[in-house]
Parts: sequence; structure tokens; C-alpha cells
Amino acid sequence: MFAGTFRVRVDEKGRLAIPAGFRKQLTEGSYISVGQDNVLTIYPPDIWESLGRQLQDPLLGPEQRALSRTLYSKAVPCEFDGQGRVMLSQEQRRMAAIEPRSTAAIIGNGVRVEIWAEERWNSYSDDALDRFTEFADKVINRP
Repeated sequence: MFAGTFRVRVDEKGRLAIPAGFRKQLTEGSYISVGQDNVLTIYPPDIWESLGRQLQDPLLGPEQRALSRTLYSKAVPCEFDGQGRVMLSQEQRRMAAIEPRSTAAIIGNGVRVEIWAEERWNSYSDDALDRFTEFADKVINRP
């Protein structure tokens, strides 16, 4: 389970350090790709494989084709260097509005990790926090 928010600096080459607690859970076969809300998402192997199984049908509909093309065209293996950093591709950084030498917010979101441009995360997070009770009342089933 991934939880917490960490703010890390993206270096001039587009690398950022993933928190040690997250790295321990991100085994070989994890991928970084696009996620919902135009953020980068690190998918552990089981989640990545589950997504792949859902997109295997050879006669995909238009929404499935679009999802498959987007998900896979933005994907890179989540490989850590000796300092626990991952390299974000130029295309990934462009899509997520993450610039070299900027700060990114790395957040745990249950079964996956998300990477946000700091300003976008601050805005989203502030709004979601302000509306937490509203969302909780709509989403959480009450007995």
C-alpha cells in the first residue's frame, strides 16, 4: 500500500528520487505511464499486468484503443539508478508539466504511485481537501 506525499527536486536530466518506502514496493516489472488527471503514474507489476489483460481483446472498441495507445505510448520501465532515481522521458515530463530543476510531488495512492508537478498537486490537493466531507459523503457507503 502506497501512502504519503513527498516533494522531490527533478534534476537537469529529468531524474527524480523515489522515496525509499515506495522503492521497496516497486519491484521489477513496474512501469511509469500516464494516469488519470494527466499525472504520471507508477504501476506495480500486478496492476500493470491487470491493465494489460483488460486491453488484450484483438477487436477493441474506440475507447479501449485510445486508452491502450495512450497508456503504452507514454510508458517506460520503472528502473532505479544507484541513487534511487527514475528517469522521466521528455514526453512524460511534457505531458505532466514537470520541468527539469522543478519540484514534483510524489504521492501514494493506494495501489499505485503518482507523480505531479508541484503547483498542479497543490491546487488539486487544496480543492480536494476543502471538499473532503462532500466526497466522503458521496463515496463511502453508510450502513
